[in-house]
Amino acid sequence: MIRIWPHRTYGVVIVFLLACFLHYFFWHVDVVASTATTKEQETVPTYNFPPIYAGQVIPHLTPINPSTLIPRGSYPIDAAHRNGYLHTGHCLFIMDESGLLLFLKRSSDVVTCPSTWSILGEHSIANELAHDTVVRGMEEELGLKKQLSTLGTNYPSIEADFQTMSNNSIHVAIQNITQYPLYYIRHYGPRLDNRIDSQLTYLWLARLPKRHDEIHIKLDDEVADHKWISLEEFSDWIEADARDHDKEEEEQNLRHHGGKKDDGPPSGDFCHHTIRSLYAKGLDNLKLMI
Repeated sequence: MIRIWPHRTYGVVIVFLLACFLHYFFWHVDVVASTATTKEQETVPTYNFPPIYAGQVIPHLTPINPSTLIPRGSYPIDAAHRNGYLHTGHCLFIMDESGLLLFLKRSSDVVTCPSTWSILGEHSIANELAHDTVVRGMEEELGLKKQLSTLGTNYPSIEADFQTMSNNSIHVAIQNITQYPLYYIRHYGPRLDNRIDSQLTYLWLARLPKRHDEIHIKLDDEVADHKWISLEEFSDWIEADARDHDKEEEEQNLRHHGGKKDDGPPSGDFCHHTIRSLYAKGLDNLKLMI
């Protein structure tokens, strides 16, 4: 005999299933939102320039001795950008055994420079030394797991052992390619809530001991694509990008909207002139080293 459930029972079942769905939905949204905002909530140390620079407009890419900076406290990275507080960051050229460099295409969902190309980059967070930031960046951006890291005998250099995604161990030599970090300054204007990226940027070269196709890495979720190219290909690429877009940016550069400085909208494969010029400086130094 077939037993038919009363309407009240159907109602209870429907309410129960709806409650389960809503619980999963809001849990999932909360997890995704928490993951997406983690970077914005990172606390970074900020600084004032030493008195020697008082009253000066410090040019972009000026080398600054980090030991001369005056600490001003730690803030979430979003607050540092909104207020233009000087902080430190690191850009890494990742080179495999055959001399190819890794370039990452940013997701279309990121706030700054969506769908443009970059090298690996990380902000220094509170209570973190420069070489710790570099090693953490390789862990987070490439899916490697640190086994051991030490300062090299010719500082600034780092020797680090990592475990790859396929559980193989690799030894990576990392060296700073400028004597001092470079001052990086970009005014984003009203398009991005008048954010100012005022950053002392370290440039590094990390040499992998194998070809890239022999090392199993897992790229960050904010990476939409990637490619490995030669130093010569990188040189041709960035020169062409500058030739096509620098003049366009110069015509729109240093505009003011309601008293706020604006260095112009994004343009080119590397987002804008400020980043292009930083990478070009790194390229010049790489050519002298390799």
